[in-house]
Amino acid sequence: MPPESSTDRLASDTISKTNADSMDIHKTQHSVSFLDATDVDSNDKTFHGSNNEPLYLRWSRLHKSVQIKENNSGMLRGSIAAAPVPQSNASVHNQGSSQKIILDAVSGYAAPGEVLAMMGPSGSGKTSLLNCLSGRTPYDSGVVSVNGRPLGGQDMKRLMAKIAYVRQADIFFEHLTVRDQLGYTAFLRLPEAWSAQTKLSEVERVIRLLRLTKVADSKIQLLSGGEKKRVNIGTELLTDPSILLLDEPTSGLDSTSAVALIRMLQDLAKSGGPGTKGTKTIVTSIHQPSSALFRSFDRLIMLAEGHVVFFGTPYDSLHYLKTQKVGCPDGYNAADHWMDLLVKDSAIEDSTTTVIIDANEGSKKSETGETDKHFSSDPVQSKSTGQIRKETNHSVVMSTRERLIQAWDSEAVAEQMDSCVERDSNSATVKDPLGENVSKYNTGWMLQYRTLVHRSLKNSRSAIFTPINIIKSCALGLVSGLLWFQMSYTESRVFDRSSYFFFTMTFWVFDAMFQSFMAFPQERTVILKERASGSYRLSAYFMGKTTSEMPTRLVLPLLYMIISFFMASISNKFSTFIATTLISLLSVMAGESIGLFVGATIYDMEKGMTAMTVISLALALLGGFFVENVPSFLQWAKFVSPFKYAYDASLPLVFDDPVPCDGSGALEGICGGSDTGFAQPEEVVAYLGVQGSVGFNVGILIVFGLMPRYVAYLALRAKKEGDR
Repeated sequence: MPPESSTDRLASDTISKTNADSMDIHKTQHSVSFLDATDVDSNDKTFHGSNNEPLYLRWSRLHKSVQIKENNSGMLRGSIAAAPVPQSNASVHNQGSSQKIILDAVSGYAAPGEVLAMMGPSGSGKTSLLNCLSGRTPYDSGVVSVNGRPLGGQDMKRLMAKIAYVRQADIFFEHLTVRDQLGYTAFLRLPEAWSAQTKLSEVERVIRLLRLTKVADSKIQLLSGGEKKRVNIGTELLTDPSILLLDEPTSGLDSTSAVALIRMLQDLAKSGGPGTKGTKTIVTSIHQPSSALFRSFDRLIMLAEGHVVFFGTPYDSLHYLKTQKVGCPDGYNAADHWMDLLVKDSAIEDSTTTVIIDANEGSKKSETGETDKHFSSDPVQSKSTGQIRKETNHSVVMSTRERLIQAWDSEAVAEQMDSCVERDSNSATVKDPLGENVSKYNTGWMLQYRTLVHRSLKNSRSAIFTPINIIKSCALGLVSGLLWFQMSYTESRVFDRSSYFFFTMTFWVFDAMFQSFMAFPQERTVILKERASGSYRLSAYFMGKTTSEMPTRLVLPLLYMIISFFMASISNKFSTFIATTLISLLSVMAGESIGLFVGATIYDMEKGMTAMTVISLALALLGGFFVENVPSFLQWAKFVSPFKYAYDASLPLVFDDPVPCDGSGALEGICGGSDTGFAQPEEVVAYLGVQGSVGFNVGILIVFGLMPRYVAYLALRAKKEGDR
C-alpha cells in the first residue's frame, strides 16, 4: 500500500528533477519529439521486469451480428446475440425480429512499430471491431491471431494481460489526483513481487512520459480534456503492453492537442517510449482527422456498414479512390472526402454529391484542358445542369458507397492473413506469444483488497466528510436536543423518549440506505472498465468497498448522538449512551446493507430511487411506531423491518429503572392515573410493544447488516456474468 508521505516525497524529488525539461502539450512543435529522452531519469532506462515482445495482431473474416426484436407496437429494440451470419444482405428480417450485421468478413492486421487508424462514419463498426480484438466482446465467427497463433477461449483472456484498451470516455474516480490514480493502478496491476518503491518509480516514469508533471497532484476533475486523455492512456501504459487499442482518443480535443496526442502514439509505437522494451502495436479508431493527421498514420482500415472498403497506407488510399473514379479533389481534406463517400445520412448526401461531381468534372477538365461546353455560362444550360444534379444526388451517393463496399476484395486480404498465420505457425522458432501460465491478475487477493480499501477510504472521505454533511449532523443534533431538551424521567415523558429513538433510527437508516444505494450505480462504469483490464477480482472490490465505507458512514450518526443524547437527557448512565449508540450504528449498517442490495440489483437511478422510496417507507411503517395494530395478514411483514429491531433493542436499555407515575395518564394501564407509585421497567417496555430481548434484537440487526450484503455480492456476480 503506497503511503501518502512516501509518494509525496518521491513526487517532490521528481518535480525538481524534471521541472526544467517539462513542456506543455499545447506548445509542442512538430520538430520536437513528444517523447524526449531527456524527460526520463538517466538512472531509469529500462522497464523493470518487462518481458514484452513485439506482437503482430491479425484478424480474418470476423463476423458479428445483433438480433433486433420487435415489441408489441412494432418498434425495434436491439440486443446483442450470437446469430447466424447472412452472407449477402446487411440485415435479415424474420417474423417479429431481424438480424443486423455489425461486422461482415472484416480482415486486416496491425504490425509492431506502426499506428493503424480505423476510420468510418458513426455506426460503421469501429468500436465493435476494437471490442472484438481486445477480447472484451465475443464475435460470431472468424479468427484473431497473435504472431501466428490463433486465439480463442482461454487465449483471449490471456491476451488481456498483453493488451491495453483505452476507451473513448475518460472514466475515473475524479476525487483522486493524477498521482493517486496511477499509483493505485500500479499497485493493482504490476507484479506483486515488485517492491513498493519500484512501482512508485514506474508511476513517475509514466507521469514524465506523458508530460503530466505539472498536474500530477491535481484532482482529475480539474484537468482539461487533453490531460484527462493522457491520464487515461497512462493508466494503461503502466503495464507496458505490447498492443495498445484506443477508441477515438482525439474525441473532444482541439486540433493542437489531437496532433500532439497522435504524435505521442507514433513515438510509442516506434520506440515503446523511454524506459520500455521493444516496439508496440497500436490500433486507434478516429472519426474525422485533419489532413496532417490523416497523412501521418502508417496504415488505414476504412469501414462502412460493417464492411472493409480499404486497407493500406494513406497514400495508397488516394490512389485507390482514383481507380474507382472518385478521386479526392485538389486542396480537399482526404479524410473528409472519404467520409463524404461513406456517410449514410441523406441530409449530408445532397451536399456530398456536388463535391463528387465537381471532382469528376475537375478531372475531366484537367484531361481535356478545357471546360466542357455543356457547363458554359449559358444561364439556361446552367439551370438544367443544376436540376440534373438534384435529381441524381441520392442515386450517385448511394451507388458510390455501395460500389466501394462491393469493389474491395475482402477475401484476398483474408487469404493473405491466413497465409501469414500458416507461415508463422510453421516457423521452427515460433513460441507462445502470450507466455506460459499467464494469469489474468498480477496480484493476489489480499493485496487487491488492501489497495482497494485504501482507495475507497480516500474517495469516501472526500465524498462523505464534506463541510455540508458535518454541518447537517451538528445542526440536526442541536435541533433534536432542543426539541427533547432535558426530559425528566417520569411517566409523562415515556413516549417522548421512545419517539426520540424511533426518529434517530429512522433518519440515519434512511440516510444510509439512500447513500449506499448510489454506490454501485455511480461506480459501475469505473468498475467495469478496471475489471475488464484485469485489475482485481470482484470479491476484493466488494469487500474493500463495504469495509472501507462502513466506518466513515458511522462517524456522522455518532456525532449526532453525542450532541443530542446528553442535551435531551435520555439517560444519566454513560453505559446506556454507549449501548444505545452501538445499536444505532448497527441499524445504520443494516440500512446501508439494504441500500447496497438495491443498488446492486437496479442500476437505473430513476427506477432504483423509486424502489428505495417504497422499500424504506414500507419498512418504517412496519416498525411498530406509527401503526400499533398491524392487520393480521401483514403481521409477518413487521419482522423484516430493521427499524423494529433497533427500536426494540434500545428501549429496554433506556427504561432500566422504575418510572415514577405522575398522574399524566401516559401509562394508564400501569399507573391507573395515580401520581404515586412506579411503573416497573418490564411493564413499561411491554406497554410500548417491545418484543424479544436486547441480545436477540441485536443479533437480528447483525443479520440485517450481513445478509443483504451477501445477496448484493451475488447480484453483482450475476450481472458480471451477464456482461460477459
